[in-house]
Amino acid sequence: MTIVGILIGPGRRAFDIAVIREVFDDRSDRGLPQPTIRLIAANRITDLDPFQSIRSTHDFTSVEELDVLIVPGSEDPLAEPHCQEVAAVARAASAGVVVASLCTGAFTLAAAGLLDGRTATTHWRFADELASRYPKIHVKARDLYCGEDKIWTSAGVTAGIDLLLQLVRQRWGASAAQSIAKAMVTPVFRPGTQAQYADTTIPARPVPSVEHLHLQVANNLQRQWSIKELSAACAMSPRSFHRWFSTNLGTTPVKWLNDLRVREAQQLLEQTDLSIGAIAREVGFTSDDLLRKHFIARLGVTPTSHAAAFRQQHP
Repeated sequence: MTIVGILIGPGRRAFDIAVIREVFDDRSDRGLPQPTIRLIAANRITDLDPFQSIRSTHDFTSVEELDVLIVPGSEDPLAEPHCQEVAAVARAASAGVVVASLCTGAFTLAAAGLLDGRTATTHWRFADELASRYPKIHVKARDLYCGEDKIWTSAGVTAGIDLLLQLVRQRWGASAAQSIAKAMVTPVFRPGTQAQYADTTIPARPVPSVEHLHLQVANNLQRQWSIKELSAACAMSPRSFHRWFSTNLGTTPVKWLNDLRVREAQQLLEQTDLSIGAIAREVGFTSDDLLRKHFIARLGVTPTSHAAAFRQQHP
């Protein structure tokens, strides 16, 4: 049983709390794991009408029992984080709990020292402030979400959903994330390096969206896409395509393409009995070894181990 804690208290954004609860809602009737949700606060609160199905909170003494602790954004992002909350977040991380922040919740993780030396993000409006207050953090002002070693941060509003789905994907597999995204009518996957926003300058001619390119490539992963072919699919020159791609996704076309292939392989490992070699060919890797290399680099486990774990949960 996964226990998901949500840090609440004065000034925490109700929207963020609602989104966390929606992503981790009970969908056991659809074959998904049923997590336990705990609202974590400095002081017990019993009047929680906006959160009707949970009538009480847990205090900070229980944070070490959690599997995941999520810190919502703050209504006043420039206010100093509450010292008790900061201490609780630090204790949870020391106990091995996965700690994630939505939007300006990153300031609480930063105050706890969890982001020192790491790459992190927050809402683009407050990225400069985060970098100024905490110079040891490598702030990625345009990224949707960042994370490693159980510490994660995300930008505002919908980027928080992207991060939460990533946490689901890591804990329960791609099929679970896909099912939840479908129920919420939200994109099942956007890479963390995708830009938070697009520049509002009107181009001289129409340019494709990230989603348009994603759809074209995802529907034909077996094809050995070259930069020339990718740029042609966007009706751009290779030079213009590289600029557009870097601006909108913050990564390289090759890395993005391999990310798509790994994600598709993850689903095939969970949903089919295909061999590793067959899956490698299906998603466009030219060898089993290439699939293993990229799968381990992104998920930290081998394809065989992933299949053994998640085929049992999603027969």
